Amino acid sequence: MKHLKILFLSSELYPLIKTGGLADVAFALPKALKKRGHDIRVILPKYKLLNSKYISKAKFITKIEFKDEIFNILKIELEGLPIYLIENRAFFERDTLYENEDRDFQFAIYNEIALRFIKEINFKVNIIHCNDWHTGVLPYFLNTKFKNDKFYQNIKTVYSIHNLRFQGVFSSSIFNYLDYPTPNHEINFMKMGIKYADKINTVSKTYAEEIKTDFFGEGLNYELLAREKDLYGIVNGIDTDVFNPETDKHIYFNYNKKSFNKKYKNKEKLQKELKLPQNKDIPLIGIVSRLTSQKGLDLIECIIEELIQTENFQMVVLGTGESRYEELFLELRHKYPEKIATVIGYNAELANKIYAGSDMFLMPSLFEPCGLGQLIALRYGTIPIVRETGGLNDTVKAYNEFTGEGNGFSFTHYNAHDMMYTIRRAIKFYNDKKVWNTLVERALSGDYSWNASAKEYEDLYKSLI
Repeated sequence: MKHLKILFLSSELYPLIKTGGLADVAFALPKALKKRGHDIRVILPKYKLLNSKYISKAKFITKIEFKDEIFNILKIELEGLPIYLIENRAFFERDTLYENEDRDFQFAIYNEIALRFIKEINFKVNIIHCNDWHTGVLPYFLNTKFKNDKFYQNIKTVYSIHNLRFQGVFSSSIFNYLDYPTPNHEINFMKMGIKYADKINTVSKTYAEEIKTDFFGEGLNYELLAREKDLYGIVNGIDTDVFNPETDKHIYFNYNKKSFNKKYKNKEKLQKELKLPQNKDIPLIGIVSRLTSQKGLDLIECIIEELIQTENFQMVVLGTGESRYEELFLELRHKYPEKIATVIGYNAELANKIYAGSDMFLMPSLFEPCGLGQLIALRYGTIPIVRETGGLNDTVKAYNEFTGEGNGFSFTHYNAHDMMYTIRRAIKFYNDKKVWNTLVERALSGDYSWNASAKEYEDLYKSLI
């Protein structure tokens, strides 16, 4: 097996900074590839918002002068993974990550400096792996200004789409500033990644098919169809060292498939902490999510009152997002304090307690490129209820009462009553302890790691060499 040299670009990386699932991928996937023997290094901006706990040990590597600015390159290691940080007060010392008015300049310069840096330290990479709109212009840079420099001529690029909805559309002024040919008056960072990368992938096979259609394509489906032969779907894994019910320090009681009765002790403790009546026999449905329209929360809004009136269950909601959904779940908590617990915000410790203490995990998404919540839930023996879209379709198989197969419950159409029927079906089987215990044991026995996915990425990289 040929070991590759890979530069991995991501705008965020857990545990340094995280706003979504990209941060988890940017740490876990490179770690898995490193375990397979590859020389993989991650580079991202040194934001003001980075977790200071990890930055204190950063070592200065070199500096790059560009456009009358000095960019210091620092290095840290996390679990043996080399991570480079681009330090520049003017561009990266901000109070927000993605809301800055000049974010086009921030991220384009991040791409530019990353390319200049590998030459500066003579890191002759085989592959540059870019992620989402923030790094979409790098393949274009490589095909224009850097094209005739021998150092860069054999470098191949892979562009990963984690969410097609966020594309990075700006005026062309940044390209004028950086001395690049300007393709139009408006620049779409993601569109450029799709057009110029050597290979494109997204984070599940179903989503790779969906984004070629008008409904899911977000205006880029024709560009994706034009690159159809170079478009792949590789489902995400999760970091099973971080998400491990046997060792997780955040949950009340550790457990595994041989001791999953302790899962119900976690449930009772969670009920107590969130001021719900303690009852291990009532099904507890968990939601840990951004509270946005993408997540299918309007379906819940349509049927939740009817479900509360007709079924015996509790629901725990953790998340933040659009005010209409925050207000919905806060109102439900006020109206049904013995049924609904709502926490607005994000708390990693509480999230893990919900994964461990819930019986079911609800993800009725309108679209879901991959989804990590259902994988974490399965890892903790919590049975997912999902809509069959994107990665949810690839990772959750509906329970079949006749064959006994499946690891969750699912519905096809984006319809509130289809979802309600599926929740009722899950509650019915929850009350059949033989069936439910089989589902929990099966979930706790599954492999949700990055091992298989890392091998698929390795094969994708090698197809370019």
